Amino acid sequence: MNEEKAIRLCLKKRDPRGFEFLVEQFKREAFYHAFALLKNEADAADACQEAFACAFAAMPKLGHLDKFYPWFYRILRNRCLNMIARTKTRESHASSEREKVNSVESHDSSPTPSSILVDREKKEEVWHNLAELSKNHREILTLKYIHGFRYDEISATLGIPRGTVMSRLHAAREAFRSLPISEIKTGQTLIEKGN
Repeated sequence: MNEEKAIRLCLKKRDPRGFEFLVEQFKREAFYHAFALLKNEADAADACQEAFACAFAAMPKLGHLDKFYPWFYRILRNRCLNMIARTKTRESHASSEREKVNSVESHDSSPTPSSILVDREKKEEVWHNLAELSKNHREILTLKYIHGFRYDEISATLGIPRGTVMSRLHAAREAFRSLPISEIKTGQTLIEKGN
């Protein structure tokens, strides 16, 4: 099989064999282009997977295609740029949320020193555990619990159905709950004992 025949199979018959050939031909080049933009192997692999899936769905809608990679590269590039924008937005929001929390803590004189320490430890543990989750889990938990988005708002923001929002939130909550919280408990125990 060659590129021309593979493209014909995809355009006319939506034959997966043609698309598999194209993926095999261009996956290495695609990965290196994605890596150059994202500077992270896992993100580059995710971007390639999403872009290939998008290309497979879009190909039957094309009337004609001479060369696969130039067309595919535009899809891949847009995926990478969207990932970069989402990362910057999340980092910006996370940073501003941490600043708000620190500002509130510094202006509130009523809590005891031990309660401030416990609260700070809890917040640090939450941020640490969020960082351990997959980007999809981090994203949906942040939208729901940090920014306070409703299901419909998350659905519109991510471009996914409401049912998918609910199932992703459930999976993200489970993943978050499975992470260790021993540092918080240890901190509370030490404070309760007066150490």
